[in-house]
Amino acid sequence: MFYRLLYLLPKNHLSYLVGWLVSKQFPFGLHTLIRNWFISAYRVDVSEAELPLENYPTMGDLFVRRLKPGARPLASETLVSPVDGALTQAGRFVSADPTLTQIKGMDYSLRRLVGPEIDIRPFEGGGFLTIYLAPFNYHRIHAPIAGKIDRVAYIPGALWPVNTWSVGSIKDLFVVNERVIVELTGRAGGALVVMVGATNVGKITLDFTDQIVGNGLPPSPTRLWKPAHEIAVEKGAGLGCFELGSTVVLILDKSLMDALKIKLPSGIQVPLRMGQGLTH
Repeated sequence: MFYRLLYLLPKNHLSYLVGWLVSKQFPFGLHTLIRNWFISAYRVDVSEAELPLENYPTMGDLFVRRLKPGARPLASETLVSPVDGALTQAGRFVSADPTLTQIKGMDYSLRRLVGPEIDIRPFEGGGFLTIYLAPFNYHRIHAPIAGKIDRVAYIPGALWPVNTWSVGSIKDLFVVNERVIVELTGRAGGALVVMVGATNVGKITLDFTDQIVGNGLPPSPTRLWKPAHEIAVEKGAGLGCFELGSTVVLILDKSLMDALKIKLPSGIQVPLRMGQGLTH
């Protein structure tokens, strides 16, 4: 019954409306009341915010807040977590047609996840990490490796929730939902940072271009964007942000996957913090 109701809801339009609402300033101190309720209800750690709370005039500004300098010291390892969140699934690709685990007993195709514009051959023998960002998490996404941005693919889609119930109930959830995919290459290897849209994520935006934006109206078609000039990024550099929590699927090539040291989840979510080292 719940699934049928959720199916009927205009999730993309509802999410666009939520994004519009959180970008507005409310009168009579209502913003402060809503902000304080949100912080209390979701136990948001605002002590790491770059600015005092009064410097965030809208809920949208609070959602995309930056961190104080030094709040996330970068590990010395080659590969670091791109976000704060919970590692929910991980695994290695074992065939020429790689698949990822959505939840035990439910797999989906890497080719369908990243679309035809991204060459998946460099990732054969590699693997994936799925990291869920809850509403209380810091919502910015950072480069997991040092290197350069090769391309960005935008794939339109639905905006189903990405919570535990949805992941366990909606087949091919991460393939059905909207995605923004950033391809990175560096001396240590290659990675795809797949930003998955979700219900009430007002937008997915990128730090290095305004030509790709998630959840626009009217919806954008599938797009491939390549930088006109080389964009080099340091490990931990900003890539973009969710305007509320969602999920990042991190695709790693074989060299990075071979060096992975993080404990992989076995039915229990593993907390990660942006900048935390993931390799030897």
